[in-house]
Amino acid sequence: MPIRVAIGCHSYLLGEGIKKLFRDDDGIDVIGIFDEGGDLGEILKLEPDVILADFKIFRFFPIDLPGESTSKVLLIGDRASFSESERCLPELLMRGVSGILPPDADAGALRKAIKVVVAGELWIDRKLMKDVLYTMTHTDRRIDLTKKEKEIVALICHGYRNKEIAQKLAITEQTVKSHCNRIFKKVGVSDRLQLALYSHRIWPGNI
Repeated sequence: MPIRVAIGCHSYLLGEGIKKLFRDDDGIDVIGIFDEGGDLGEILKLEPDVILADFKIFRFFPIDLPGESTSKVLLIGDRASFSESERCLPELLMRGVSGILPPDADAGALRKAIKVVVAGELWIDRKLMKDVLYTMTHTDRRIDLTKKEKEIVALICHGYRNKEIAQKLAITEQTVKSHCNRIFKKVGVSDRLQLALYSHRIWPGNI
């Protein structure tokens, strides 16, 4: 079954342009485009797997998506809005945002991000994670992560699964699981979402 995507943009023409990126992708089906005048409730009736929305239109969404909704939200934006996402990352995640794409992301990154969030993972830009890891090293000495653990944190928060992490770092999947358990214990969290939220909390100096 193809992934069902609804595109929300402040400019309908921009939405049409994004739709064309998926023209030859049988794994993604764009089921609708809506602009600032669109009704989120009506969009949710289409049961999209992913709502791909820009920051401008996202401000018109309710505070939270309906509790029964299984739709994931993937945000895109310009430089100004991306800086805004850095300031309010925890709030965005709590509102149901599963991923954030910077304005310079290409079509390949967009497709991968959609598939990652549908799989229940987070997609967070590498620059965000680079700054977070810098802060982990320079502003919070209480968290003593090894170099390998920092690499794994970055990959986890960028949406990679354990199997993919193992392949990228040339280690076994069981070793990745062991590293994850130690990371969660050191940081004091129980899952990947909490890890992302914590990473933002220890990063106040760069906001």
